[in-house]
Amino acid sequence: MMRGGGRLPWGAGGSGPGFRSGRDRQPARIAALGAILLGIAVLGWLAYGRVCGASECVTEYCPSDRSIDAPEGYEFASRILELNPKGAGAQPGFNVQLQVALLKPASDGRMLSFFKYDDTAKRWEPVAPAVLDQQGTVVTGTLTETPAVIAVLRRNTPAGEVVAYLPHNASLNPQAVPHVTIVHPIDFAPLADGGVGGELSRTVTRTSTYEVFPVIAANASVQGQVAVVESLLVDARSRTNHVQQILARVNEAGVNGIDIAYLDLPATNRTSFTLFIGELAEALHAQGKKLTVTLPSPIKTQNRIDEGAYDYQAIGERVDLVKIAPYRDQATYRLVMPEVLTFLTERVPSSKLILTISPYATETGGETINRLTLVDAMNIASRISVRAQADAITVSTQVDVAGTNIDRDEGLTGIRWYPETATVAFSYKQPQGGGSRTIYIENFFSVGFKLELIPTFKLGGVAIEDASENVLLGDIWPAVIPFVTSGLPTLQQPNAEDLRPRWSVSGGTIEDTGRGSARWFTPGEPGTYSVTLTLSDGVALFENAVDVVVRPRPAAEPTATPTAGN
Repeated sequence: MMRGGGRLPWGAGGSGPGFRSGRDRQPARIAALGAILLGIAVLGWLAYGRVCGASECVTEYCPSDRSIDAPEGYEFASRILELNPKGAGAQPGFNVQLQVALLKPASDGRMLSFFKYDDTAKRWEPVAPAVLDQQGTVVTGTLTETPAVIAVLRRNTPAGEVVAYLPHNASLNPQAVPHVTIVHPIDFAPLADGGVGGELSRTVTRTSTYEVFPVIAANASVQGQVAVVESLLVDARSRTNHVQQILARVNEAGVNGIDIAYLDLPATNRTSFTLFIGELAEALHAQGKKLTVTLPSPIKTQNRIDEGAYDYQAIGERVDLVKIAPYRDQATYRLVMPEVLTFLTERVPSSKLILTISPYATETGGETINRLTLVDAMNIASRISVRAQADAITVSTQVDVAGTNIDRDEGLTGIRWYPETATVAFSYKQPQGGGSRTIYIENFFSVGFKLELIPTFKLGGVAIEDASENVLLGDIWPAVIPFVTSGLPTLQQPNAEDLRPRWSVSGGTIEDTGRGSARWFTPGEPGTYSVTLTLSDGVALFENAVDVVVRPRPAAEPTATPTAGN
């Protein structure tokens, strides 16, 4: 529903049909002025009183007389508004769209956000971006809830960098376009002769709002790439050759900077990698170009933080930005990352450090950590088992069905929110004795708790591991955009009810056990029917269905008739 007020139907100009000149027209002039003033009063009530009036307010939010301070680094861009107890509020499954007049016109809406006031915690929290109209006087926001107290706040501090990584030739997510400051298409790879292979993405062009710094990437996921990098770093001559080849490729591509993402190097390359980065930074800076690097997160060992091949302090002194690659182990993220960031901010200016978040789910178990799309993760969660032999599935009988990987009667966890990891996750058993695996889902809720680290450690911004339009990934932008505009993370947990599995059938009836399984009472007519399991990660819905053949009951065998003499 749209909420808003009207606008005066004329400008601030001079004459109009109500204005006359001459002394002899004075009474008519006074009457006309009176009519205009009355019209202004009526329209003012409609435009302001309906949206922001007090006693006669008829929309969701009305002006408040509460005196609440703005948080540090912010100022009020609108009046404080309170929820109208007579308003309809947000209905389940629907959003509320509000229009709020600003206290003074604005030319840039990027620092404006809708905030709610938490009376329990005594703090303002962002709830939605504020979209500025063309006149710069009214903002629109879409709320999924109706908090008791809201306001539009303007951020007075710099927002920091918003870095978007993109697979080669992928398109930037439209939600990201107005907010990113640097785009990193992963386009190039080092070659054994010191050259740079690959070509610049055709889908990304520089704009007035963001720079394009392509990535030269190498890691252990591509066989032989790490060995190639090691050979390029082996001595000064080889390093200089590689630096000159990179410089030539940067100039050929016509870009103003480059990102180096040489990951998975052994610790023995620590000195040579630092020397290479220093030489490359000097060469690029001499031409007015920038160098950023993507480095793996240090590892927390029993007694220390281990940087391995990457000397953050020495590298940080030479480059323009340091992006910390995603830390994959979600089971330990909230324990380890604060210690890692404490270590790093003591060595590198915090304004140069960028925390990378990811739209990918992760799967852990044993010694391996796998990266999954959200769709792949939920496909694993929504598998269905029909626990009956095919010839036993007949009309008007009970058949047990279960979510193969969420059935609590099999000792599985089901999909739930884990406060200790701040993620939605589930554990399941691999077939043929493959052991237990846990999948952690990255979404609006979990990302908010990761973004919390950026203001805590005063980092220089956020990077998104994959900012493409890939619909298979989790949509984390509803958490990222309010953070970018407000500087404060949205810290929410999913509704536990939303994480419950839902069962449906195309025939018969089905009864949920509440434990990841259900009892299906088959229909009275034979045929092929669908059993559907619907799951949610707290944000989106995912369905899986299986077709089941329901057979007629077998005819009763004839009873033997006794004969005389027997």
